[in-house]
Amino acid sequence: MKLTILMYHKIDELPSGVRTPGNFVGPALFAQQLAALDAWGYRTIDFADWLAYRDGGRALPKRPLILTFDDGYTCFDEHAWPALRERDMGAWVFLVASQIGGTNSWDRDERSFPLLGPDRIVALQRDGVRFGSHGDLHVPLARVPREQAAADLRRSRETLTDLLGHSVDVVAYPFSNQSRAIRRAARDAGYRCAVRGKGRMNSPRTDRFGLRRIKMDSTMTAERLERTLFMERYFRFS
Repeated sequence: MKLTILMYHKIDELPSGVRTPGNFVGPALFAQQLAALDAWGYRTIDFADWLAYRDGGRALPKRPLILTFDDGYTCFDEHAWPALRERDMGAWVFLVASQIGGTNSWDRDERSFPLLGPDRIVALQRDGVRFGSHGDLHVPLARVPREQAAADLRRSRETLTDLLGHSVDVVAYPFSNQSRAIRRAARDAGYRCAVRGKGRMNSPRTDRFGLRRIKMDSTMTAERLERTLFMERYFRFS
């Protein structure tokens, strides 16, 4: 069985003057993507479900799916979550711990966009959204001193655990930047698994601290998504 993890950032109309338009998916296209995934038999699961399946302790739907949203923009609340709830689909949002309620200050040359605040995060958690870590400062962890990266991973997990009231077990590497040493640091910090980019599906053999995601953007029509998933499921082995 293969696990599909999709990576989103912003579900919103593309404003002018944006330097990273690939991080936007319009609400109408997002709704089309969800409808197509539903029609093709994909069903959302939790990371804990996948780990239990890998360990031989849980059955999964035929086409398991995890939908992830990096950074924690307020447009998730405005556009993504209502569409997901309508189809009874779950979601994971990865938060930058030091910027909760702030903006994407790590994108120095990008326009400023608001991030979810603590009260709304807690409310969304009560409504069924799952949250994980996207680091403390949103730095490329494999490009900073190892001690700094380890401290960033620990600090983020501690901050989010305090906010959410339970252990935070999943981390998304900022910029998908990671290495063997960073994977070990994530494990040592107390996470159970971690995700990056790389645009592939996952098999039970995929390193749980290097789970791969397929990036979604404004060019990912339902037709292109169908081709991508078909190729990954039947013609690529990992």
